[in-house]
Amino acid sequence: MVRSVSWNYLGYVLEFLSGLLLTAYVVRRIPVHDFGIYLLANSVAAFIYLLEFGMGNILVPLYVSTLARKGIAEVSRLASTVFVVLFAAGVGGAAIVSLAGLITPGLLRMPHAETALAVRVLIVMSIATALALPQVALEQLCQAFHRFDRVNQVQIAAVVVRVGLTVAVLMAGKGILALAAVQVGVVVLRLAGLWALAPAAISGLSLRLCFDRELLSKAIHMSKWAFADDISHRIALNTEPVVLAALGSFEQVALFGVGSKLPAHLYQFAARGMSVLIPTLSKHHAEGDTVQLRSTFSSVFRVSLTGLAPLSIFAMICAPSLIRIWAGEAYMGAAPVLAWLLVSALSMAVALPSDMVLYSHGLIPKAARFSILQTAGKIGVAVALASRYGAIGVAAGVAIWHWSINLFVYLPAACRVAEMSPGELWRSTLIRKDRQVAGDRRANLIQGVAFIICAALLASGMVVLRATAMFVACVLVSLVYAGIWAACTALPIWRRARLEAAAAP
Repeated sequence: MVRSVSWNYLGYVLEFLSGLLLTAYVVRRIPVHDFGIYLLANSVAAFIYLLEFGMGNILVPLYVSTLARKGIAEVSRLASTVFVVLFAAGVGGAAIVSLAGLITPGLLRMPHAETALAVRVLIVMSIATALALPQVALEQLCQAFHRFDRVNQVQIAAVVVRVGLTVAVLMAGKGILALAAVQVGVVVLRLAGLWALAPAAISGLSLRLCFDRELLSKAIHMSKWAFADDISHRIALNTEPVVLAALGSFEQVALFGVGSKLPAHLYQFAARGMSVLIPTLSKHHAEGDTVQLRSTFSSVFRVSLTGLAPLSIFAMICAPSLIRIWAGEAYMGAAPVLAWLLVSALSMAVALPSDMVLYSHGLIPKAARFSILQTAGKIGVAVALASRYGAIGVAAGVAIWHWSINLFVYLPAACRVAEMSPGELWRSTLIRKDRQVAGDRRANLIQGVAFIICAALLASGMVVLRATAMFVACVLVSLVYAGIWAACTALPIWRRARLEAAAAP
């Protein structure tokens, strides 16, 4: 597990850094208006991922159970069947989105001169998304056999190619259509790499283009509620750019897109780390060990809240300086958008432990209904605020709605499953009294004082420091707090887990 997590974070960190640097480079080479069109096309094309049918949530356990019951040959047929189905679904989805693109500019009141470019970019981005869809079958296959190394090696190669091609086309004076074409090339590389490496990495695996109706029916039967949850998440991820384009302007789409980059990575970073705990929570449920379930849930919630909340607040304080250095003066309007979206990302990350508790206990229908409620409210808030307040209003409204659903829906439901009250969870998170763990109340006090001092230093620095100095101060303060947090929170929890594991029969 440690090896798999290490490869996951290695691939993610490289993708994160390259994404930040590439975005900073692209926004200085592409006009704000054109970048808004590119982001809108990307968001519209991403709806093709709805045709994944929730497979990404159930393929790993399905592969594992199929191997245990029927062997590697059946796994090969299942993987090949899912690959063919997702490839066909992606092609069909790309055709539908491309045809819809012919009328979308009219619905968005686009000037005639921009229509042809927007449609071409949308078609190319749809092709890229269609080719990315069947990768789900291969990535989940490698993960089922603990070959996270192969998945991330392909990802790292794709990142290197993407950086090189993006810089090359922009230096050559090309525009957003060339950027979309780069996406297609990178996706083709990843698809070919996974198809070639999966059989070599998994003993006895044989991939070929085939279709088995019975295996497909079994997979779809397992993914019904997961599909509903996935639909809700996919729509939620791409709602704001479409609403802003329809009711605002492409400049507002660009501001929202730039402001959403860092918060999206904050959430993904949290998800990569916490996702490995689902098997542990599932084990507690299977064994009926409610005491350990409460302990694990409380620990994960404490780690996510105390680790991410201060870092988010530091970034919110420094948002103007971060945007000025990263994207330039043209995107300074994205600073308040970034601040509000950090609030949203923090809520989503803190809600992850609750969502994992529901999934680990088989309460997928309940989790899906909560997700649908969250998405419906998010769409309503975006539509209500986009035309009058633009990207800032949408970001603020969505942040408030996210926290409302998190605090009053997700958290109480997870606490009921763990047989504890929300008050008990908050007390165990903020006022830890476990004398067996190094750093009880004194650790809480040190961590709290460190946060207050760091936030006060950054807030006072806004008055006297230039943007570059504020950026450096934000990084240094975040690193200092992360070290204190690790000593006061993460390491004690890890030591206790080791002691409990050593004492277990």
